[in-house]
Amino acid sequence: MHVEEYMMRLQAIDIDLAFKGWEIIEKIYFDFIMCLSPDSCWDQNLLKDVQLIYTVGYDVLKDGSEETTSVAPPVDEMVETVNVLSTNNKTVRDSRYHLDTIVAEHIDFSKLQVVVLGKDLAEDKIYPYIDVIYRDPRHHLNARLAMTDTSAKELLNQPIDSQKNKSEYYAGLLESSEIINVIPKMTLQHACTILLDPGIDLFIPLLVYRDELKRAEAIGTSLFSKDKYTGTFLNHDQSTIFNVLRNKTDRVVRMTRKYSEDKEPEVSNYMTMEFKNTKTSLKLLKDPFRISVKIKLKGAVAEYGPDHLVGTKKLDSIESWWEKTLKKDTEDLFTILKENQSDILGIGRMTAALMPDEWDEKEWHEKFSQLPVEVEVDMSISSTGIID
Repeated sequence: MHVEEYMMRLQAIDIDLAFKGWEIIEKIYFDFIMCLSPDSCWDQNLLKDVQLIYTVGYDVLKDGSEETTSVAPPVDEMVETVNVLSTNNKTVRDSRYHLDTIVAEHIDFSKLQVVVLGKDLAEDKIYPYIDVIYRDPRHHLNARLAMTDTSAKELLNQPIDSQKNKSEYYAGLLESSEIINVIPKMTLQHACTILLDPGIDLFIPLLVYRDELKRAEAIGTSLFSKDKYTGTFLNHDQSTIFNVLRNKTDRVVRMTRKYSEDKEPEVSNYMTMEFKNTKTSLKLLKDPFRISVKIKLKGAVAEYGPDHLVGTKKLDSIESWWEKTLKKDTEDLFTILKENQSDILGIGRMTAALMPDEWDEKEWHEKFSQLPVEVEVDMSISSTGIID
């Protein structure tokens, strides 16, 4: 290679490196300028300009108009008083718009935690009332849904003696009740999905107010037939079994029953079981068309006054007693569901998918009320859990 050609190539390489160097410098300069530029958003919603709503209640009045009651946290953290506002108008959206005319900030439901339905509204068709919330992209679809035995306005205006302010109290109340499996979890999104499915009925936690405690209580699960409240609810024990049937028990399941009649003091007649493993199988059978329910539980005796449970015969006797008791409790639960034509377990959905010949959307609730149910319970005690 000639010296001249070699020098020309070196010069070309130097020029190329120089260009790349300038490109790197320009990129660094551009990135530096962008870092100095403040972020901006065309759709910003500053906290100082809005009134967040954590809990909202809906009622229907005698004239058919809708009433909205909202519970907002205090604007000033040093002030414990919450804002409870009620407005009524022809529709849910109109009532919400009217809220903006009586507060200094814009009403914002993006942090909504709980929706409470009044009894009169629940006994009416409820979907039109919560549809506007479900379709609004600014709303939190994981907000919990509950109902009360009075009006939502009456419940939300009651004084609450709690370490939490009222705006956050109801979300905490529902969550803690869900943890111990005495009510099912029901979100706004799940509720609307159920209401649009003819093969399953809605179920909502039921809240009541206790004057002596100055607190609300989740007393069970309200039953719906189609989209109307039946007036019947499952108590804590029944709601726990309902959660077991749905396989929705992520935590320990506790059940207390009266095991004996002649012990003193009275508390010694009761036994508490803790089940860490529960599994339920729901199947549809033909000839005749019926439901087969098989429940398997594995747990320990958590509390029993007399103790002295060590011994195969004693444990076998306890297991047999609990199997019979839970079988009867499950059969009684299905009796309640059939009497109220409330298919909250989604048997209709299973029928439509697996046995379409037996499915008739218009007649399903009547057919469900006559459906035979076979229950089988298999329980094993892994330990007594107490000192013998």
